[in-house]
Formats: sequence, C-alpha cells, structure tokens
Amino acid sequence: MKILGIDFTFFAVSDMQKSLTFYRDLLGIPLACLVHEGTWAEFEINPGTLVLGQDYDFIQPGGGTVALAVDNVKAALEELEQLGVQIHSPLGESAVCFWAIIKDPDDNCIIIHQRKDKTVG
Repeated sequence: MKILGIDFTFFAVSDMQKSLTFYRDLLGIPLACLVHEGTWAEFEINPGTLVLGQDYDFIQPGGGTVALAVDNVKAALEELEQLGVQIHSPLGESAVCFWAIIKDPDDNCIIIHQRKDKTVG
C-alpha cells in the first residue's frame, strides 16, 4: 500500500448550524457542500478538505485538530480577537513556523499556522 496524501480532515460536531456559523461566517471558509440531510459539511481548503459531521458514531465532538495556513499569524489573531474568538494558546514560534491555537464550538483545536518559508501544505 502506498499512501498518496490526505483526502480530508474530519471533525465531529454537536450542532451543525453553530459549526457552520463558526467556520463559514466567522473564519470565512467557503462552504463547498452540505449533504446527508445537513449532517455532513465540506469546506475545500486547498490542498485538502475539512469535513464536519454531526451524529456519526465513529468519532465524538472535540477530538480533532487541523492546522490552517495563513500568510500572517499575528494579523489573523488580531482579526479573530476582534470577532470575539478566544485564543486558546497564544502566538508561538519554532525554527520553521509561527502558530496559535483557537477552538471551535465543540472544542476541536484549530492551529492558525504560518511557515517561515511561506510554503503551504
């Protein structure tokens, strides 16, 4: 078997409408589709897809993490704070990147991430 890449990242959510408001309206990620009677939402964030699912037995809300690439972490954090999003873990730095952590309405971690070499993926 050869792993070719990651097709999507899945977050279990407890309230789809609350999560759609957070990801689509607050974070500004365009909704690609909402299917299965509104229990499965996909957001295409190249080079991958973020999937939100409500009422799926294979995972519980609050157990996921995804890193979203931005061009400027400091500016992104200022914007998020102005929108009322609480910063769970403040700006950090490693040899290769800058990051901070926020959480969605179900406590899933979202890493706001910027590589120093400006690459994504």
